[in-house]
Amino acid sequence: MPRTRSRPDACPGAWRRHDAADGALARFRPVGGATTATELRLLAGAAAAGGSPIELTSRGSWQVRGLAGTTADDLADALRDDRPDALVDLQGRDVPCSIIASPRSAAVDPVAGAVATGLRGRVDVPGRLLVAIEDRTVSVVRGGSERSFGARVPLTPGVGDVSGQGADVTVVINGPAAGPPTPADPAEGLLDDGAALLLDGVDTGLRHADPAALALAAVDAFTAHRGSAWRVRELDDAARTAVLAALGAATTPGVGTLEPGPADPTRLGADGTTLEVLPRLGEVDLPTVMALLELLDRGATLRATPWRTLVLRDAPADAVERLGGLVETDPASPWRGISACVGAPRCRKSLTDVRGDLAAAVASGHVGGQVRAHWVGCGRACGTPGGRVAVVEAVETSGTYRTVVRSGKVNG
Repeated sequence: MPRTRSRPDACPGAWRRHDAADGALARFRPVGGATTATELRLLAGAAAAGGSPIELTSRGSWQVRGLAGTTADDLADALRDDRPDALVDLQGRDVPCSIIASPRSAAVDPVAGAVATGLRGRVDVPGRLLVAIEDRTVSVVRGGSERSFGARVPLTPGVGDVSGQGADVTVVINGPAAGPPTPADPAEGLLDDGAALLLDGVDTGLRHADPAALALAAVDAFTAHRGSAWRVRELDDAARTAVLAALGAATTPGVGTLEPGPADPTRLGADGTTLEVLPRLGEVDLPTVMALLELLDRGATLRATPWRTLVLRDAPADAVERLGGLVETDPASPWRGISACVGAPRCRKSLTDVRGDLAAAVASGHVGGQVRAHWVGCGRACGTPGGRVAVVEAVETSGTYRTVVRSGKVNG
């Protein structure tokens, strides 16, 4: 039988909040990371009123802390918009689970929007479920707009981006390219029969011509056989077999096997008109928001990523200068690959001020560089990113830590 849980999933969302030590916590799930200037402005205003920056999570979501009850409701209500990728639609519905997507590729935007439309309003989808849409050929722009797919080159063999995040359902597509596929294309021959489906990071061998339909079919099959499980990895062999059988009738077998991408595909800095930046520990403060809003008003578009960076498409030439000192843009930054739970005093369960301890360790030169690490204040290890990571866990209130290497997120 699938894993038995004694309580329902309680992941916070736009309307369901977590009662933290510093007030109500609301989480907003951008579809494929897409966030408009209006949405960013509303989130930042509510966060500033609560005395905190807005936060990026390991699922590419926005988190707002310190909310009062009426403030939280007012924020969710103000975010209503008539777009497939809106944080909250006109009916007041957010997306029940996170949908992440290749942040540099416009080819995945309509797919992510269609998946979001199919999931809104569903109450059978656990908030812990994670859906990923990946484009194995990513636009690299040199003197043109990424939206025109002007200079697309394939990723190196075996490399993707969101497929390395430990998603329950991952759909991999080959986006539109300028010219024929090249021999270096890692997806050549593997996606001839349509988009590929990975479950819990493993290629099922199933393909379908419609990537959005494939993702939704996989969610349907999971919810039909999950019992009380929240994640695909919690299913036993019988339930997994039933899920694959349900999908087999509507898909075709593929050729070859797709491997997931790296756990940390961060590419800080500018690449043509695309810019990726790293807010330290995923915290986006008001001055940073104001600089981002100026860039968005000038035509850039924003994507939040599950590796806690921000990707600006069609960024103005002076974007790095405008964001200077506010975020990390250097690929060699010691803050790359480092994350942390919120810690004390904003979390009652944390044994110590985790973020303060981590900042001191980075400043001393003892942390940062080669090892991907997530610092936490207790054994719950909240916010642990997907993939292989060193979890540095506080074991005493004095700031003593132990290190545990984990592959994948902590179940809980």
